[in-house]
Amino acid sequence: MCRWTDLPALYSHFGSRGIILMTILQSWSQGVDVWGESGMRKLWSAANIAIYGGGVKERDFLDTLATMIGDYDKTTRSVSVGKGHRNITQQLNRQRILDPADLAAMPPGRAVVFASGARPTLIATQPWMTSPDAAAIRASVDAHDPSRDTQLQETST
Repeated sequence: MCRWTDLPALYSHFGSRGIILMTILQSWSQGVDVWGESGMRKLWSAANIAIYGGGVKERDFLDTLATMIGDYDKTTRSVSVGKGHRNITQQLNRQRILDPADLAAMPPGRAVVFASGARPTLIATQPWMTSPDAAAIRASVDAHDPSRDTQLQETST
């Protein structure tokens, strides 16, 4: 982890220069510990893409995500019959697409992507170990594993 205190202030600046920064956090609180509430809000707001992969239990953060995901309009119909007449009534109800409980309980393999200029999207993830490139990735990890170098140095001395 790199605790770069100026990161929130520079996120937008680097993005405007085509420099892509990636910040990976396990929770909102982890970012607040590093940059404070204001810095974390600034970083989140400046990010062009944000991904939520589940497992968080922070109610305020989940409420924010649920609000960003939004609502949908659901049409309900009711039919009543009386004195030989049939009456059909339609009603439009707004309902939350995903509520905080849904987000907290999101199963492995699912994520919500928030991209600038687009509606939030629920995706299915593909772990690298099940991808077509799994063998090449595994070979690269083996070849560049820092603990492997340490083990080789320890055994050769």
